[in-house]
Amino acid sequence: MPMIGFEARITSWPSGSRPMTWRDLLLFVGYLPFLVSAIPAQADPSGTASHGLAVVINETPSNAMGERHPGSVSWRIDRARTAGRPDELVIHADIEIPDMKMTAMLDIRRNTDKSLPASHVMEMKFTLPLDVAGGKVISAPGVMMKFTERARGTPLSALTVKVTEGFFLAGLSNVDVDRARNLQLLKERAWFDIPIVYANQHRGIVAVEKGFHGEDVFNEAMTAWEQSK
Repeated sequence: MPMIGFEARITSWPSGSRPMTWRDLLLFVGYLPFLVSAIPAQADPSGTASHGLAVVINETPSNAMGERHPGSVSWRIDRARTAGRPDELVIHADIEIPDMKMTAMLDIRRNTDKSLPASHVMEMKFTLPLDVAGGKVISAPGVMMKFTERARGTPLSALTVKVTEGFFLAGLSNVDVDRARNLQLLKERAWFDIPIVYANQHRGIVAVEKGFHGEDVFNEAMTAWEQSK
């Protein structure tokens, strides 16, 4: 498969949420305190973590392909306790990029609040030292799925909002056709692309592989979500 340059990947960055209206946006933001203050997920004691590949690709004038920073990701199933209901399965990923001293967290959970216009909610948190790219991620405009590390991603239909510094929430569209498409992408594609913008206005992409263990984690969680409709 041909290598896709950094600028070519940027052309497929999500530009917004097509199916959600401005009223949906206001409703989503209004529910942020509920989402952030929800009972934290608790690790499944029977689960095991396994490391896969994660890569940050930053734009650089000297290389059209971008500057590549390799790292690792570990996937696991967490269980979020909810009063009077069965525990909710949460897909959790811990990402480390050693040479940037960068860490990131990704959570994907089914949305059980019927008043919130989202089928699933993704939480993304990025942490890096002050001497790297201004020390902050100020924007994460969306999430894309792809088959390989160097492929161009296909955007999930979602609305992403900033919660606090380096912390973002993405609500996946609950419109029937978008929901089906999003779930198909999450099931079939082996890699995530998360576009980011640093405090110094430079751009990057966090590419995260499911790997064999990640595939098992996604299959378990998505099967449970489907069965508990």
